[in-house]
Amino acid sequence: MNAQNTEEQLQAEIKKLQLQLEEAHGTIEAMEEAKVEAVKLNDILEDAVAARAKDLSVSQEHFMLLANNIPQITWTNLSSGRFNFFNQRWYDYTGLSFDATFEESWDNIIHPDDLPATREKFNHCMKTGEIFEIENRYKRNDGIYRWHLNRSIPLRNENHELLFWVGTATDIDDQRKSIEKKDEFIGIASHELKTPLTSLKAYLQLISNYKKEVVPGQVKTFIVKAESSICKLQNLVNDLLDVSKIQAGKLDFVQSPLSIKELIATCAEHAGYMFPDYNIIFNPGADVKINGNTERLEQVLMNLINNAVKYSPLHKDIILSFTKEGNQVRISVTDYGIGLSTSQLDKIFERFYRVDVKNRIASGLGMGLYISMEIIKNHKGTIGVQSRINKGSTFYILLPLLS
Repeated sequence: MNAQNTEEQLQAEIKKLQLQLEEAHGTIEAMEEAKVEAVKLNDILEDAVAARAKDLSVSQEHFMLLANNIPQITWTNLSSGRFNFFNQRWYDYTGLSFDATFEESWDNIIHPDDLPATREKFNHCMKTGEIFEIENRYKRNDGIYRWHLNRSIPLRNENHELLFWVGTATDIDDQRKSIEKKDEFIGIASHELKTPLTSLKAYLQLISNYKKEVVPGQVKTFIVKAESSICKLQNLVNDLLDVSKIQAGKLDFVQSPLSIKELIATCAEHAGYMFPDYNIIFNPGADVKINGNTERLEQVLMNLINNAVKYSPLHKDIILSFTKEGNQVRISVTDYGIGLSTSQLDKIFERFYRVDVKNRIASGLGMGLYISMEIIKNHKGTIGVQSRINKGSTFYILLPLLS
């Protein structure tokens, strides 16, 4: 009985071992299959990595080829602001070595007068992600400083996360000198024209008021037309003089407390006489006061009114208004004329820019809004425009209220 039990136990143990062996064999086969799959996957990954590495290498070579063969200085920097690449143009221009470049960076290259503003703008853009753009002077390897236009844009991934910045510095020294010479010529020419124009206007007034003999009616008509033309020419000369003062940083004027209601009312009255065919609408509210120069602010408003009339040949309503907004006053000039396109809005306050109306350039030198912008800046204010094509425009001025 004991021998029989022992044999049965042995057979049971053998079966159990056989099952375990079969399971182990299955596991080994599964492991072998998994190993084969892993090897295949590893080969695929290695191929993908190799292809990606090759693509990156080619992209890097293309970038280096491009960066080292353009006339601009080029750099890249990380989101922290730390520079990690400068192109060959940088080394040729500055004369710095690779190590000296990353030790000194901009510190000893940018003109000391320009460095604080450059650093402030750069740090602001690093924090906000705004496009970095500024003009400053870079020291060449012979010690001469030349003006450059710097522009850097952030590169982001598909999740809009900032990866790094790509920047360029373009030499604009020759262009700036050319503009300075042109400004100098404009200033000299304007001064030379002003005196004979004043004399000519005075002589015409003497002829117009001549009493000893009767001046024929036709001659008086000619005199009126001549005086009108001289006034237009005087306005152009005055604009040129203002531009010269702006470029020289000498557009200075005395400021004192003044009433916004009175300022706009005066301009509305003048505009009514100048443009009798138009409805100059001004419905004043509660008065506010600012610190400013009456003559210069009238110049700005009359320029805005003149533009509103010029670009509203069909709709005759021009609306003047002002509203208090916090510690500022908003002055608006609204027309229902041809309006401005997006591209025109971007350029409207540039010097010498004139609006192209149906392939016809508007009259004038394109300086009125540029001068207006500088006058408002000197009043610590801002000027802007809201416009839609064929719907009209609203030019507005924001000025700080008198505290």
